[in-house]
Amino acid sequence: MPLDPAVLKREFPEFELRVERGKIREYALVLGLQDPVHTDPEAARAAGYPDVVAPPTFVRQFWHENPDNDPMPHLGYDPKRRLHGEQEFEYLKPLVAGMVLRGRNAIVFHEEKAGKRGGKMTFVVIETRFADEKGELVQVARRTLIETAAPPKVEG
Repeated sequence: MPLDPAVLKREFPEFELRVERGKIREYALVLGLQDPVHTDPEAARAAGYPDVVAPPTFVRQFWHENPDNDPMPHLGYDPKRRLHGEQEFEYLKPLVAGMVLRGRNAIVFHEEKAGKRGGKMTFVVIETRFADEKGELVQVARRTLIETAAPPKVEG
């Protein structure tokens, strides 16, 4: 299925993300992080933070909670031909428990290229900007999605 051009102009709704101590702890444990600033409020305060600190990629886990605010399901990409091309995070301020973030997704880049094995490849970059309660930008996340011309061949 080709890229739906209407999605390139679509504005996606803002969403709220509460940075919760329990979620930070769970995420840090899943990642195997040993630094107590992610799990112990006293250790975080001793390190100069007001509460436990979220691991760097913490916001990643919330992208797919609401398909209305995530461009990916609206691209029209065939899941059998969709690839995750790249991931990028820009950290402007630490995320700590108690923060309430406002996020917004947007498609910031679109390009079609000829693939090396034949056929067109369609690239889309989705950018998610997170601002804190004061409206200050705290994190920007970008993901590149690619749709190949044909599904990968399975050798058997």
